[in-house]
Amino acid sequence: MWNGIFYETGRITTTSGDPEAAESLKESYDNLQRAGAAASIEFIEGKKQIVKFCPQLASAPGIDEWKGLWSSEAGWAHARKALEKLASESEKMGVKFVSGCKGTMTGLALDAKNTLLGIKVASGDTIKADRYILSTGAASPGLLPDILAEEIEQWKGIPVIDNMELGFTFEPDPETSKLSHPRTVTNAVLNEFTSGLMKICNAFPGYQCLQGEYTDPETGKKTIFSVPRYASDHPADSIPAEATEGIKRFIAAVMPQFSGRPLVQARVCWCTDSPDSHYLIDNHPEHPSLLLATGDSGHAFKMLPIIGDYIVDALEGLERGLKTEWRYGGRKIVKNVTRPRTEVKDLRSVLGIQDIDFKSKL
Repeated sequence: MWNGIFYETGRITTTSGDPEAAESLKESYDNLQRAGAAASIEFIEGKKQIVKFCPQLASAPGIDEWKGLWSSEAGWAHARKALEKLASESEKMGVKFVSGCKGTMTGLALDAKNTLLGIKVASGDTIKADRYILSTGAASPGLLPDILAEEIEQWKGIPVIDNMELGFTFEPDPETSKLSHPRTVTNAVLNEFTSGLMKICNAFPGYQCLQGEYTDPETGKKTIFSVPRYASDHPADSIPAEATEGIKRFIAAVMPQFSGRPLVQARVCWCTDSPDSHYLIDNHPEHPSLLLATGDSGHAFKMLPIIGDYIVDALEGLERGLKTEWRYGGRKIVKNVTRPRTEVKDLRSVLGIQDIDFKSKL
């Protein structure tokens, strides 16, 4: 089913020297060894060992202090193809998709007693059902410009290169072509030829877009929260200058031959982070017919082939799908060592955007 979608290129996951990140990676390796699951994984340190698994990095000037994990059975997956495949298989099983205004959710339809009546959509209609699954999250990688055919061949098959302080990239996709419409993708650079795209994301703690507003009906207390600012609604938006500089630092350290090329079609990828990075899969405490399946925290796509099984189990009230770690509420903030320890900023402030053009009433 996944032929032409998953590419087992291997993966290099490293830190540039952050002691906490290095300790976490070593602990992960030790745990795998104790569990007898480290046959395809090696702990690597320094440029010589890294180049052994990725010769294309022989000229990289910024990887001498890198240390981390090499996994030969890891790789990357083609997101669009994966979703298209799942949609096709779902339709064969009788699933019907509602798109456009009639399928774009704008909120919950509630009565005066706060009872869930259905899902409000952009057309003004309300979709009603016996049970609802609210699943959110967005992830799209970004892209690198002016890669010629011989360069694509040179970088074909490289392992996924992931550095906790700088960012990640993987091999060019020969089936992609120049984008003709705005897309919401990760901070990126785009190939202007039709021969292939290379995707890059810089490492940073992320941005919020604090334009959602909720008022507690009992206390009157207002809470401002983050909601996505989609490129489809704001096609003139790009990425902050500091994010652009982050991508350039990654390129300079890992693939200096691409330094100086213009960054185009850069976009922001919106994820739904939970306080402890665990998913949120649980029944809504006030609406028994509504199952929440969200909180991707930037690591849900790798579970695409199996995550639906757990959501169905949760829908049916089975223990496997209702894990303690995935419950609604009561979460404590847990430090994520895979993200640089810097401030999470409001995207509107960074971009100099003052308008508040959307307020969620969920």
